[in-house]
Amino acid sequence: MRAVRHALLPHPAARAVRAAAAVLALAAGAASHAQLLADVLTTTAIAATFDSSVRLPSGSLRAVGAGVDALVARLPGGSDWTDWEAYVATGLAANLRPAFVHNVVTSLAAAGYLEESRQSRTITGPNGPETQTWLTFSDLSGANRHVLYVIESGDEVAWLVGRAR
Repeated sequence: MRAVRHALLPHPAARAVRAAAAVLALAAGAASHAQLLADVLTTTAIAATFDSSVRLPSGSLRAVGAGVDALVARLPGGSDWTDWEAYVATGLAANLRPAFVHNVVTSLAAAGYLEESRQSRTITGPNGPETQTWLTFSDLSGANRHVLYVIESGDEVAWLVGRAR
């Protein structure tokens, strides 16, 4: 009887294939595609280099190289900050700008940084009109300060986080 019961149980690989098929069937709707994108973006979060308790996105959103220096050079007071973390989202992902900004602000707040100030300006950038918004944060002692710059231009959004020199 034991051999018969074992023969009736599906092979573990067959169970895995059925489970994967069920997951794919759930992900077939348009709403679930948006959720999948949000989940992928959320799971790419890593610790920032300037404070390990602050979580920032990375992966395909993280900008590196000379482009980061070019972005920093365009920012008012950019030389007052260091250890830049830069991220860029284009196309459809740029529509998630409020979520990206909220995520960074929440992460800084959770790490003990409070918003000091918020300023915004609209300028003509290299790709046309752009809005630059910057928020400054400090810890309770005031000794550690950070800045969040958000640059919105057309279907692109870039956000940079830096630490005070």
